[in-house]
Formats: sequence, structure tokens, C-alpha cells
Amino acid sequence: MHNTLRARLQQGTPALGTFVQLAGTTIIECLALAGLDYVVLDLEHGPGSLAGAAAQILAAERHQLTPLVRVKDASRASVMNLLDQGAQGLVIPAVKTVDEVRRIVQYGKYAPLGERGFGPSRTSAFTYSPALQDLGSYLESCNRETLLLPQCETRECLEQVEEIVNLAGVDGLFIGPFDLSIALGAPAQFEADVVQAALQRILAACQTAGKYCFIYADRTRARQRFAQGFHSVATSMDTVEIIRAFQLLVQDVRGEERLSL
Repeated sequence: MHNTLRARLQQGTPALGTFVQLAGTTIIECLALAGLDYVVLDLEHGPGSLAGAAAQILAAERHQLTPLVRVKDASRASVMNLLDQGAQGLVIPAVKTVDEVRRIVQYGKYAPLGERGFGPSRTSAFTYSPALQDLGSYLESCNRETLLLPQCETRECLEQVEEIVNLAGVDGLFIGPFDLSIALGAPAQFEADVVQAALQRILAACQTAGKYCFIYADRTRARQRFAQGFHSVATSMDTVEIIRAFQLLVQDVRGEERLSL
């Protein structure tokens, strides 16, 4: 297993991705052609299923686009099933406690870091992968290349962020700025002092721990986030950008004045 997103981050090169809520493989092919580094298949807010995500993961692999998945919850089944389907990283939403993150590592990393169950799956070519001739090396490779990214978007997670990010098996944090700003009493007020202080605290915790710091941002803030030192920005999502693109198309064809979007 080789995670090109992780390799890019290891080289110190910022990575750009987006969230995917639409079903099917065509959208994944289009996003790969657009030049993105990765996609986050959104099973938390989107309508996707395990089977649908599996097909999209295959399409992403075919086009050298790293497939991450935002799982619907932190259960063992959610974590293990998506990794078995080939997800090269997981974003786990709404975490609150250190113990909860320890369980995520337990489910998502093989021993000695965790207790991830091993069985016939896509990632091991259903046990026919030549890499399994040395099972120990295979498990070590999976642990290294698979990104576990708890999402820091609750007040509780923020208050324990230094301890959480330093846990062995946690590869970094993914900031959800909307929910975090709501939790801090400043909904979508991203320039508010309390929100800015929170973002800087999370980023500093990741940098000190030598872990990756991802953040969601719309197109107006993406460059700013890179300039602030974030390792990766997931910009917008497929549904939002499709609406925006067709709004502009309709306005151009009809000769209407463009609306501010």
C-alpha cells in the first residue's frame, strides 16, 4: 500500500482536496481530472453507503487520487469496514474524548498500535497479495500508510487537543470550522478572536507533535489557510461547486448579470 497523499505531506508539499456527497464513479473521475490530490467521501452528511463508497474508492485508485472517507461515526464497524474497502484514510467526526480517540486507533491500526482485525478484503487482495508473504511487514505498511484523522470540531476535543494529537496512531487532526465555531458560540464567525485562537491552538498542537493538520475551507479562505501553515485544505464540495458552475453557465447563456456567490 502506498498513500500518495501521505507521501506529498511527508515532502512538505501542501495538499488540496474536496468533499464528495454525490454517488457514482463519474464524479470521482471528474475530480481526478481536475487535478486534486485527494477526495473525502462524506458518509456523515451525505447519503452514501458502504457499497457506494467501495466503488468510488476503486475509481479514485484508478486515477491516482487518494480516497479518504469521513465515516458516519466512530464505531468499530464504521472504521474497519471502510479501511477494508481500501480507504487510505479516515476522517472521524465529532470526537470529544481522549478515550474515544484511543478506541479509533484500536479499531483502525493493526498491532502493536491497535487491534484492527485482519481478514480477506480488498486491501489484501483477499489474502492473495504477494505482500502477505511477510505479514508483519504488510501490517506495518498499513499502519504507516493509513491516515487516521479525528475531526476537531467540538469544545471538548479542543480542550484536550494536545493530548489527543500526541496519541500513537493518530496521524493528524482535521478541523471542522463550522461546527467548531458553533461550539465556541460564534457560528461561522471565522475571524472572531475565539475561533482564531482555537485554530491556532490546534495547528500549533499538530506542528509540535509532528502530525498533519487538515482544515475545511471555502475557496475564499483556502489560500489563507495554506499561508497560515495548514498542511492540507479540503476546499468546498462537489454539490456546492456544481451548483456554482451551472449558476454561472445559466447567467452567461441568458446574458444575465452574474450574482455574487
